[in-house]
Amino acid sequence: MLGLKLRQEFKGRRLKGTAIELTNKNNTGATQIPAEDFLRITYPSHDVLKTIEASGPSQGRPVTIIGDRGQGKSHLMGMLYHAFNDQTATRKWLENWSDLLGEKAIKALQLRDGLHVISASLHKQRYKFLWDLIFDNHPHGSYCRGQWEGQGDKKTDIPSDEILLELFKHTPTALILDEYQTWYDGLTNTKQYPWKNWTFNFIQILSEIAKEHPEYLVLVVSVREGNTDAFQQIQRVNPVIVDFKGPSAKHDRLRLLLHRLFENRIQVNDDQIEKLINIHISEFFRLHDTPPVEQDRLRTEFIEAWPFAPHLMKLLEDQVLMATQAQETRDLIRVLAALYKKNGQKASIITAGHFRLDDDTSGITALLDSVANQYHAKLREKALRNLEAVRDAAAGTRQELPNLERILSALWLRSLAAINQAGADQSTLHVDITCDIPIDDNAFQVELTTIVENSFNIHEDGNRYIFREEENPQAKLIASARNDRMFKDEEDIDHLTKEIRYVIGGDTDVATRFRVIVLPQAWQTDPWHKMDEKDHPDHWGDRIPLLILPQTPEKKKDLETQLGTWLCKNVQTHRNIVRFLLPRQESTNLFSDRDLIVLARCVFLAQKWKSQNPEYRRLETKYQKELRGILKSRFDRFAIISSWNFQHPENCQFLIENHKAEGNKIPDAIDSITREDLFIPEDFEDFIMEAAPNNESVGKLINELKEPRPGGKDCIPWLGETVVKENIIHLCAQGKIAINLRGMEYLQQEDGETEDKAWKRMRGKLGTGKHLDETHILLPQNVPTTGGASSDPDKPAGTDSTGGQSWKDSANGDAGSAGGKIQDPSIPGNHGTDSGDGLGGSSNPGPGGIFGGGNSYTTHSEPATSALNLLGKIENWGVGTGTQIRSMELKISHLTGAQLQELIRKLPDGMVYELELEKENNA
Repeated sequence: MLGLKLRQEFKGRRLKGTAIELTNKNNTGATQIPAEDFLRITYPSHDVLKTIEASGPSQGRPVTIIGDRGQGKSHLMGMLYHAFNDQTATRKWLENWSDLLGEKAIKALQLRDGLHVISASLHKQRYKFLWDLIFDNHPHGSYCRGQWEGQGDKKTDIPSDEILLELFKHTPTALILDEYQTWYDGLTNTKQYPWKNWTFNFIQILSEIAKEHPEYLVLVVSVREGNTDAFQQIQRVNPVIVDFKGPSAKHDRLRLLLHRLFENRIQVNDDQIEKLINIHISEFFRLHDTPPVEQDRLRTEFIEAWPFAPHLMKLLEDQVLMATQAQETRDLIRVLAALYKKNGQKASIITAGHFRLDDDTSGITALLDSVANQYHAKLREKALRNLEAVRDAAAGTRQELPNLERILSALWLRSLAAINQAGADQSTLHVDITCDIPIDDNAFQVELTTIVENSFNIHEDGNRYIFREEENPQAKLIASARNDRMFKDEEDIDHLTKEIRYVIGGDTDVATRFRVIVLPQAWQTDPWHKMDEKDHPDHWGDRIPLLILPQTPEKKKDLETQLGTWLCKNVQTHRNIVRFLLPRQESTNLFSDRDLIVLARCVFLAQKWKSQNPEYRRLETKYQKELRGILKSRFDRFAIISSWNFQHPENCQFLIENHKAEGNKIPDAIDSITREDLFIPEDFEDFIMEAAPNNESVGKLINELKEPRPGGKDCIPWLGETVVKENIIHLCAQGKIAINLRGMEYLQQEDGETEDKAWKRMRGKLGTGKHLDETHILLPQNVPTTGGASSDPDKPAGTDSTGGQSWKDSANGDAGSAGGKIQDPSIPGNHGTDSGDGLGGSSNPGPGGIFGGGNSYTTHSEPATSALNLLGKIENWGVGTGTQIRSMELKISHLTGAQLQELIRKLPDGMVYELELEKENNA
């Protein structure tokens, strides 16, 4: 990328440590390598130049370097060591940087010459006392130690200022003490071992010598804080303080980092950089709505921070590493080196989005090692599981999420920041994933929404998103609901079905009058296999079945073909009672609608988890309300059979109507439309009037009305048994028919009686069940003139005391009488006969009477075949459940005694049977 070269030490597969030590056992410490090599990785920051100046020949104050771990104190001390020991290399380094930066003051700095340098990293605890360090490493140290120790009883606890002054006069010295505070704070300070007090006094002596005799001693000490006892005695002499917190410290540290990482960063042309990252900068300005007055300054910051985005550097330095007490510059170098190695040759600019959660080589490992915080490691594990959950959800919907990894990675990194800065808003995340190609706002919004909805550890805090270790109940619920692998047993489909049934038929009144059934996905091929047995056709009872279809074709003819074929194949009886509830034409298949499925899953899981966390109870209510709101208006039409064709069910015709209702109002709306608009009273009256002359039972008529009318006739919509009986009573109250109540009472309109009065008198008398089979309708003129219930069950109603019976002649309406036993004409099959008055004929001829009329019968037969084929044949013959059969003969050859017994056991009760068989004699 623009010829940028990472330093050799960072190119290996394993990233070497970046900590600077003055010395180490491998002889690679700052003071153990040539000055030229060490200065090559040193940037002349303000703090470096200030330290060189403070330790120059014209200065007379100790130098105290204050900074937390990893900020570069040791590096600065190593540079100072080489400045004292190798003036030639240091001078060349100053002049080179003076030319590069165009600052003449750099080469004008004066260097001290002729100093003996003693340096030590005190935290390694190689010396108990500072004077041992000095005496052991000074050319005149042995002599001065002898003077001090040879004082006998006059020997002081610490060497005196006179001895030390003699020492430094002999050989002027630069004393460089790194990690002084760490060492000092670990000293014992008891009455027996008051070592801390001794050191406190000794450092005061050194400070005063450095101030009063700078030509003999240069004292440089590093501490972490400026308010500790370790610093107090040095502070008394007004030292030069280098604290890494000056106004230019941050800017210098950025340049120091880039120089430390790259061999030639300063040589890359700014114009080339600006051209390379112009799209990212422009998107940054647009998304953050940056005022024009700020844009030039920010553009300069982008160029100076390249190849890293300045917002990434700020995030790492000011928020992540500081919040986690990492070793700042030292750890930041390691993190940035790993990040650049992974992305430097591909990305025009490196942002927070380039930390890949699922790739340890992207800088993640170096970052986690730096923060050394178990919470953040766990947070990464949570984020990785969220990443997997989103991938699964996207795979289930085949949705493209091109920026998934970068969005989640950027959000995770920003969630490591200090509490009040943790997380990121939408614009920040958008910038984090933008490099050299702009990303459409709408596409990004959709992608981010999908990620948030399917990530159960992302929380919303105002306008910011943030990863947290604790789960977000709503996000977890949605993420789990979108995971198809959690619902392999179709619990989601079952719950959606339950919700639909509740929405349409949940009302108690509706449930008592209608059987709401949601047909499965495979409704056309296998509707009943997985369905509760109570929903099978033979368990519908008296309730009207309202069958809900998952999807319907757009064309009416295709729908009619599907429904007719389905009825013929899957419902064997009472086909006329079925209603089909249809979804809107533009809607997708009920069980393929991803939104509905996810909502149903949310409700199902919330119900399952609400005992663990009360928040799920609230979410159950929320998503259930949303789901039911959609379902209420999803089904806008219904279908009812209009014309039946058993031979060619694909040619059946249906009435398809809009009901204009929602939810549990739909069944009543369908019922109302069927009664008021589809049910034609005249057709019903014609049907009843055709049956009246034949004295048909009410039970038979009801069974016939439950079936589609044969022969292509228009079907009479089924309104339910109660309504049918009420309509029959109304016809009776109007005087159009009479009703024989089980041979015990006749219902008919009385002379001068109004319809309303007759209705009130008759209603509710028809009964139910078997009573309907014993109750018959007849024409009013066929009601006996005298009647009443007979106490003799063998004596027909209406028989007078002489054994005769009177009735109205069906032809002229005159009353007639006959002697002898004459059967009641209101009972099917009982036909009155003359007793022999010489006139002949029948007063109420039955089948085959001399005047014709009555029932007509057609004979059908079928050669020997299977029971299944016979069922098909009798349906072809038009034999329904209500069809009257005068006689039936069933021939069976070659059966066993067991089969015969089983056959007889299955014969219906209430009839008598004649049996004749040929039995083998040896059986």
